[in-house]
Amino acid sequence: MTESALLSPDPAPAPSRWRRALVVATILGAGAYGFGWLAGRDDSGTIPSQAMMMSVMLGPILALLGFALWWVLRGDGRFSRRVLGVVTVGAGVGVTVLVAHSTMRPFTAIWGVPLTAAITGLALAAVPVVRSWPTAGLIALTALSPWLVLRLDGVSGKFDMHTSYRWVPSVTERAAEQLASRATVVPTGPIAELIPESPLDWPGFRGAHRDGVVAAVAAHGWNGSAPRERWRKEPVGPAWSSFSAAGAFIYTQEQRGDSESVVCYRADTGDEVWARGEPGKHSDGPSGIGPRATPTCANGRVFAATASGTIMCLRATDGEPVWTVSLAERFGVTKPTFGYSASPLVTGNRVFINPSSKTGPRLVALDAATGTTQWEVEARGTEGYSSPHPATIAGVSQVLIFNGAGLFGHDPETGRELWKYDWVTAQNEPTTVQPLVLTDGRIVIGGGNVGIGTRCVKVENSGSNWSASEVWKTSRFTPKFNDMVCVGEYLYGLDSALVCLKLADGSRVWKEGEYGAGQVLLVGGNLLVVSEKGQLACVAAKPDEFEELWKINAVNGKTWNHPIIARGRLYLRNATVMVAFDLPGWSASP
Repeated sequence: MTESALLSPDPAPAPSRWRRALVVATILGAGAYGFGWLAGRDDSGTIPSQAMMMSVMLGPILALLGFALWWVLRGDGRFSRRVLGVVTVGAGVGVTVLVAHSTMRPFTAIWGVPLTAAITGLALAAVPVVRSWPTAGLIALTALSPWLVLRLDGVSGKFDMHTSYRWVPSVTERAAEQLASRATVVPTGPIAELIPESPLDWPGFRGAHRDGVVAAVAAHGWNGSAPRERWRKEPVGPAWSSFSAAGAFIYTQEQRGDSESVVCYRADTGDEVWARGEPGKHSDGPSGIGPRATPTCANGRVFAATASGTIMCLRATDGEPVWTVSLAERFGVTKPTFGYSASPLVTGNRVFINPSSKTGPRLVALDAATGTTQWEVEARGTEGYSSPHPATIAGVSQVLIFNGAGLFGHDPETGRELWKYDWVTAQNEPTTVQPLVLTDGRIVIGGGNVGIGTRCVKVENSGSNWSASEVWKTSRFTPKFNDMVCVGEYLYGLDSALVCLKLADGSRVWKEGEYGAGQVLLVGGNLLVVSEKGQLACVAAKPDEFEELWKINAVNGKTWNHPIIARGRLYLRNATVMVAFDLPGWSASP
């Protein structure tokens, strides 16, 4: 071999080979993403949610890695150069991911980098004149720029991304900082004493029985027409909490600066009465910052759980602390991915807590007066977001827990497990909804992601022997984190649209309307539906047809919070605004 031959550069890569490989990789990556995206919008439930998630999250990056492996093993040029090229590009990818905003890094890695590689490679393959390193770098930088300049501000119920420029503070961050100096507010003057608990009130998450049903007296006389706005307050501290209501006051939770605050407002005016902050600030990409749970009012006190894992007991009149408990310190639990979301359940002299962690007990009971531990279940819990639920089954009072291992019934006096229904779900399929307890021992539970579906369980007691058996299951209704109500033998709930389900066999009667991941209240024979975009609609609760009676714009922006009705007034909030509406015709006297 001549000296000139030894010194000559490698021949240029054969365009046809790497073009074909790149096109194949691009088709595979795009096809996998498209399959998963379409599957996520298919309500038939025929495609497992794990397959959908794997396709969307891993399809593009696996296609890119496959192309890189092909290039190393079968590409053109010397092997050492091929390896060096892949290592160099890999280092660039690592730097790119680090430069992206922290909330965008996972998405930049799994979607942004593969998309950039496909755009750059196809441009080089299709347009010979741009085949140079400077041009390739410019194309890649242009394709990457959206992933580098954006910040994730959360996702929708369908996991559609909400983004904004990274240098512009988010609306929720601005609201939290604006209220930072008011994390704790002490009343400056006397306030009215709390009146005795009444059916007119709304004592905690989803009402007195956690079933989303408004007591007849609380809405008595309402003529069914659209409510009239009474007051509006903006900003409020970010949170996905709902309200509790007692007498002349309403209570909610807010992120104020670096504190999670329980806040009391006057129900008739929206004026702030007091606030009590606890250090902590949970944040995650999909759902943002702030508390998730809802305060519970009982016996002149307010019980609340922060997203960071502190249980607070406060005097309802002025917010003075009675006791606090750290779940991490007392029970050794680790914070779940989306923060502690389970609202305290108060029954008698006990406060029931779902620690929501594999490292802690499934359920604990605290003394309502002192916060001391009365009992804790030996069985470990799972990462879950459903709240302890009161139930009476076969004449026996129970506390239900729905988590990633299934549904469990416990004796409220001792914590003893009475029965269980096994339903294991993955961590990325969180159990969030409340059990829907029917009068004959049937309980309906729903999964957290598309395709997980809904199941009906029958709980029976024969002497001292309890059993829980499956009655039916369906994959055509997945409530995600949107709770359900029932009217007669029909269930109503949200799965992007409003769904009517037959309780006898789980068959779907209809699916109508566009409400996204909103929430539902049952008021007499009507459903009050809050859409994910903050609209308030009234739908007739009848199985023979879908009939939307009226719809109004209530609040702007993503609204995952549950509405409440107390003393003839509807209260609604989202991450930054809250509003009160009067129900036309309401009267306190039956």
